[in-house]
Amino acid sequence: MVRRPRTPRASASGRNAVFVAATPLRSWGRSEHPYTGRVGVLATKHGKLPLIAPPLAEAVGLRVDAVAVDTDSLGTFTGEVPRQAPPLDTAIAKARLGMSAAGRTLGLASEGSIGPDPAMPFVNADQEIVVLVDDDNGIVVWESHSSWDTIAASTSATAAEDLAPFLSTADFPGHQLIVRPNSGELHPIYKGISSPDMLAAAVSECAAAAADGLARVETDMRAHACPSRRAVIAAAAERLAARVATRCPSCGAPGWGRVEVVFGVPCAWCGTEVARPRAEIDGCPACQCRRERPLVSPEAGADPGTCPCCNP
Repeated sequence: MVRRPRTPRASASGRNAVFVAATPLRSWGRSEHPYTGRVGVLATKHGKLPLIAPPLAEAVGLRVDAVAVDTDSLGTFTGEVPRQAPPLDTAIAKARLGMSAAGRTLGLASEGSIGPDPAMPFVNADQEIVVLVDDDNGIVVWESHSSWDTIAASTSATAAEDLAPFLSTADFPGHQLIVRPNSGELHPIYKGISSPDMLAAAVSECAAAAADGLARVETDMRAHACPSRRAVIAAAAERLAARVATRCPSCGAPGWGRVEVVFGVPCAWCGTEVARPRAEIDGCPACQCRRERPLVSPEAGADPGTCPCCNP
């Protein structure tokens, strides 16, 4: 995805309009990719380099080095530091932390959000964003990937309780755990628990410290501790690499791809627009070029069974 600039003028009208900006402010050379041979820095303290660097190296020849900065200062999964900004803004802020620390103008970072899927509230969804920030050229390019397969298990237990069923669901010790008091003070809190002995000691101490006598046991969602989340980050990085490799048809900048989804397909019976995707708008992070890409043919009609008028 890209940060979308001002709305461009439409060069055509109708459902299949093509949006193209005026003459670009600059032209990016097309003889080779502008990031080939360059070095970017990835802000991470949780081992994300092998997930994000290889796709970019393969796709465009960009070398990515890790820089260890305190990304937890922008928010933690356990809540000691609340995340103050939306996920994309937080990812950009992380990238800039790394850029500042390394003295680089090209940076990368990722940010994850795990919670109920808006479409299916009883299912947890993991959305991972990976972002590239290019301060030399004033562009931001990002992509995301979502999955229902990330393990995010939690339970409350006394020190004497048998946790075996929960541990099977949580894929422990393949996935590490966090233990803290279930109520009262947040501390003590133990992260990166990877053995039964560590777990038993943490549960005993945290249950004793809790107002209700229970310890809260949950998946450690930090990237280095959660293999199923790592797979989603890697998929988002693959999508970012493909997007960075795609050049704007107008100015040649990297990062061409979808910036918007257009909804509204007319009902096959009455013509009322049904809220389903009709087209996607591709756009450029550097200029105002926009092009609509239809997802359904102009003659296609929506199922009357989904129409608010024909099937209220």
